[in-house]
Amino acid sequence: MIPVELITMAGGATMGGLFKMIDKAQEAKAKQQELILGKMKADTEKADAESERATKAADAAAARVGNDPFAKMTRRIFVLSMVALGAWAMMGGLTGLDIYVPVERTTGFSFMGLWDNVKTQTEYVRLENALVHFEWLKISILAAGSFYLGKS
Repeated sequence: MIPVELITMAGGATMGGLFKMIDKAQEAKAKQQELILGKMKADTEKADAESERATKAADAAAARVGNDPFAKMTRRIFVLSMVALGAWAMMGGLTGLDIYVPVERTTGFSFMGLWDNVKTQTEYVRLENALVHFEWLKISILAAGSFYLGKS
């Protein structure tokens, strides 16, 4: 039979090896956690630096644009010219502006396609002192204004 002392020594050696392996695994896990924390800290610092750089760039751009008197003057000129153009086009009839409108007239008749003497003529009808509203003018003023003034 195997003596108890020999079984105890074998058990102690086995347990020592097992505990040593557990200790190495815990050390490796702790080192891995330190690396993960270090990477997270580096990512956070990088994001903070990029945010700081973007904020400084935006502040610099705002300072460049906001203090330019030429940009402010051109915006005023643009707005006033668009208002004047719209007022002239829409209120021109009140100042004696005559408008010529093309009108198509058809004359003649057609008998079942056998006898056809239909003629189309374009005549220009004069409208005196008419109030004009151009749909394209309103759309173009809004488009140009939102594009140009949207930058400010």
